[in-house]
Amino acid sequence: MDVGPEEIQQTYLELLQKRLDVQAVLMLPDFSFRDGPSYFIVAAKPDAQETIRRVQILDRVFTEQWISAWQLEKSAVYGTDEKLVAMLRRSEILLDRDGYMKQLKQRLIRLSDSLQKKLVCREYSRLLRFFHEAKEWLQQGLTLDAYHGFVQALHAWARLIVYEMGEHPQTALWSQVKQLDSSVYKLYEELSMNTETLEKRVELLVLAIEFGVSSRLKDSSRFLVELMETREGPWRLHEIVNHPAVLTAGIEIPLLIDKMVQRSLLQEVICPTDGEGERETCFILLN
Repeated sequence: MDVGPEEIQQTYLELLQKRLDVQAVLMLPDFSFRDGPSYFIVAAKPDAQETIRRVQILDRVFTEQWISAWQLEKSAVYGTDEKLVAMLRRSEILLDRDGYMKQLKQRLIRLSDSLQKKLVCREYSRLLRFFHEAKEWLQQGLTLDAYHGFVQALHAWARLIVYEMGEHPQTALWSQVKQLDSSVYKLYEELSMNTETLEKRVELLVLAIEFGVSSRLKDSSRFLVELMETREGPWRLHEIVNHPAVLTAGIEIPLLIDKMVQRSLLQEVICPTDGEGERETCFILLN
């Protein structure tokens, strides 16, 4: 007697349900290497390794992507990988012990206020870096490198906009940004599709990004400002860079601080050092 796909799938899920190390099972209908369903499996053990494998039951092939519940909890605090968010949005929960995954899925997709500020700050600092690099290449006559740098700067700006709106960037980023900020979408469209020469297109972009960088500095640096408000007195650069809240944030701290000093959000002061004849530059907030 032939066994149909639905019966084989039910057998597979029953096998997973019997395993004590499985916390939850989600189905990803459009995430597979070949024919056959794919599953996102959350392991109950905190030390479980992320892995992907293919298993076969009778003549049915299943793709499994494993991740530990502990890793997902960390993602909820420090930020979720965008591919993971995209998968979770499409997934269907098939097994969920104690309703854990339903609650965690909502936490992973929703941005907390503190995480939102951190991600906005990160993308703004990346916008700064890509923009500065692109301008330098343009001044050196390296038009193709400048073009690539401006594309990266606009991508950082687009992601910044998405995070400002409390959303996660989607795979189709520019389709998402078109609905949120048509002006930035238009800049990308002009850079990519305008009939002007490549050199002319990148030159026209400089003033637009310069304005965006300047106008967004205060709001985008809120994460760093609030961090420095946690204590009185000056901060040394290494104290900021090595702060636990910053270490895993991916923020271009030195570049961001330079910009904040230029715009009088921070002030440079001299701090004493142990080295004879040495002086260290520190930073304090300006009201």
